[in-house]
Amino acid sequence: MFFLGIYQRRPLICRMRTVVGHKQMKYDLEKLRSKVTALAATKTVVKDSEGYYQPFTYNNGSGSAVLRFLPPLDDEEFPFVQVYNHAFQAQSSKWFIDLCPTTLTQPCPVCEANSALWNGPDKDLASLRKRKMYYISNVLVVRDPKQPENEGKVFLYKYGAKIMGKLMDAITPPFPGADPIDPFDAEEGANVRLRIVSKGGFPDYDMSTFDAPSPIDPDTVDSVLNQRRSLVAIIDPSQFKTYAELKRKFDQILGAATAA
Repeated sequence: MFFLGIYQRRPLICRMRTVVGHKQMKYDLEKLRSKVTALAATKTVVKDSEGYYQPFTYNNGSGSAVLRFLPPLDDEEFPFVQVYNHAFQAQSSKWFIDLCPTTLTQPCPVCEANSALWNGPDKDLASLRKRKMYYISNVLVVRDPKQPENEGKVFLYKYGAKIMGKLMDAITPPFPGADPIDPFDAEEGANVRLRIVSKGGFPDYDMSTFDAPSPIDPDTVDSVLNQRRSLVAIIDPSQFKTYAELKRKFDQILGAATAA
């Protein structure tokens, strides 16, 4: 069975367009819809690193940009991957930040330790240590008013459940009569206007909207698509620590906290 956190290669016949409404789309969107609906969503607290796009935000937490989500590489199935990680600070003031192997449907020592906490008086600690979920896609920066040097470039972009919800609403409009679009399509997709405000100390994307469908500039589309990076490589097993390595790191941080 296909799991969204792990891309699988598919035969060329599967690259035929899927009919949604009166339009044809390049992905098996019914499969994508059902899998995304089944995923549990949490806020991402992961900091961006080199090669990832980070929208500029003012001191009040507001910001804006115009992005274009891009299709996957030809031999990769969906235009995003789902990733879990742990990022928390122990009592020793040391941070535990690492990918969670449940991304690959493998056991995780931190998740296992948390299972016991949820059933006891330390639910707040369990909440602090729980895995966080986010998605990664390739995006073209169409407009970035505060960082114009990013415009026309392709980055990896980490985003959470709210932006994924916007993408799914574009694919399956919640209002009768609205035309579905494939927001990842280079020809028939649409730019998204990222509008960020701060709510409760966290970025909120409720005001973000899609423009009308339009193609990427034919004069630059080949250059844009050639800048895409592999999403499969991000979740390759080689990127994850082994169970033993994670447990040793986790135990060391807890041991330091206990000693303190």
